[in-house]
Amino acid sequence: MTPRWFAVLLLGLVKQSSSEEDECSVGVIGESAILPCIYNGTQSLLSANISAWWRSETEEMLRAMWRQGEEILNVSLLESSRVLMPSLCPQTGDFSMTLTGIVPMDAKTYSLHISFDDEETSSVLCTVCLKVGAHFSFPVIQRGETNVEHQTQFVCHSRGGYPQAALHWLINSTDQPPSGSVKAYAQPLQDSELYNITSVMTVSNAKHIPVTCTVENRILNETFSTIYWPEEKQFSPVVARASEAMLVFSTVVIIIVSLLVAMGIVFQVKWDRERRRPRLHEDDSDTEDTDITMDMEHLDSLTDTVV
Repeated sequence: MTPRWFAVLLLGLVKQSSSEEDECSVGVIGESAILPCIYNGTQSLLSANISAWWRSETEEMLRAMWRQGEEILNVSLLESSRVLMPSLCPQTGDFSMTLTGIVPMDAKTYSLHISFDDEETSSVLCTVCLKVGAHFSFPVIQRGETNVEHQTQFVCHSRGGYPQAALHWLINSTDQPPSGSVKAYAQPLQDSELYNITSVMTVSNAKHIPVTCTVENRILNETFSTIYWPEEKQFSPVVARASEAMLVFSTVVIIIVSLLVAMGIVFQVKWDRERRRPRLHEDDSDTEDTDITMDMEHLDSLTDTVV
């Protein structure tokens, strides 16, 4: 075999392995996972006698039987009943198995075997692999000083995940830490399959720049990052000047609004006074007309008396 053909064959095997890994189901420790299996054949499931059983790489886990669509057996073969399969498989064509209480040892390849009408031979309907993981916590970063001048130590810690994950550092959001500046530790939790992971980065002249710690769990396709900002970054002169400018602007706005309100009140009072003046004049003229009318009537009465 020539080197070229060997390289092509190796590349094909790598792609096939990667594709199979991507198609695996994912289970979280302590939770449930579904191993999918759908029948797409031509056999009429409702009119057939069906025997089906799920197996792992090492043991048979569940066995079920149907007679013309009616379930007559569905039993877990494990010590603890952690596996379930729907009773209406012939009606739906769905022979998926649910695995509960996931543990790390469940990371295996599973297969469903099926036979029709009491045949002695069976065929593999589905093969499903299961990957198992657990969620890590968001990383927590702490900064400390060392005995070396201008040297700073950062400690990143993430808890309770599976499997062991990698912690990555970035300096100033883009720069990789120098070679040999990072040490990582993984500590299994007592009476558990989970891990706490810690990474220590020791660098020079990094006291005044932000650093980022990232935990990556490839099984669950999760990436969590935390950025440590130096205290002086939080109260930089630029931020201080912006705060002062905002304070001055707010004060000016308050003064302008107060002046406008005062002017509005003065205008309202003046307008009310001007509205009242015509009414007073009208009242005075009405009074004078009434007096004149009364005097004329009195004069007429006197004239009549004299006559």
